Amino acid sequence: MSVPHGRALPGVTLDVVMPARNEATTVGTNVAAAQGCRYVREVIVVDDASSDATAEQASAAGARVVRREAGVGSKALAMATGVAASDAEAILFVDADCAGLTPVHLDEVCVPFMEGRATMSIGFFDYGRFWNWVVLRCPPLSGERVVPRWVFEAVPATKLDGYTIEVRLNEVICEARLRTSARIMEGVQHRTKRAKVGRREGLRQTWRMYKSLVSLLIPLGDIRWRTYWFYLRGLTIER
Repeated sequence: MSVPHGRALPGVTLDVVMPARNEATTVGTNVAAAQGCRYVREVIVVDDASSDATAEQASAAGARVVRREAGVGSKALAMATGVAASDAEAILFVDADCAGLTPVHLDEVCVPFMEGRATMSIGFFDYGRFWNWVVLRCPPLSGERVVPRWVFEAVPATKLDGYTIEVRLNEVICEARLRTSARIMEGVQHRTKRAKVGRREGLRQTWRMYKSLVSLLIPLGDIRWRTYWFYLRGLTIER
């Protein structure tokens, strides 16, 4: 993979916010990848009430750790905690459970944003040649994305709900008719919930996640279907 040598937007500060709940296995490696990104000023890991050594591993890898005390984890609220802990003008969100993530991947995700070609730039996991072309054109649910701070802050507090946060960020971008860049991060996967908590509980958690996402689109949901059309109109696929 090669990284285009674009010129960063003058004066833009970029911090990484990495929500993490019981991700001691992978958080250190992903902090290192984020710190190696040439646009990143600081890596902030939000320990979302973990019961393992997530905070210790993140700190040892060089991240600033902010702890969110809660009985139940919430990715959206963890991300909000991280944004509140930063004064950067742009935020690169990175999941703590990525596998195979490198600084080069994150450089490539950041370039379209830093060159001013996209308001939101996203990196997708690599699902193989057969599926990647489909994934790139689907509504983006990837956690690896960079947005201006104001985009996250435009999501109402009442909509900061669990795993639906990616859909809410999409909504802000699409309803404002802003441009999105998307690319496949070659070789990057993630630790599945089945690997983390076992097959039965992992499938149960995955089902709950997708149920919450689908609920936004059914007739009683509050996401307009034509928002996806706005997404496609503003989409640039990076090679």
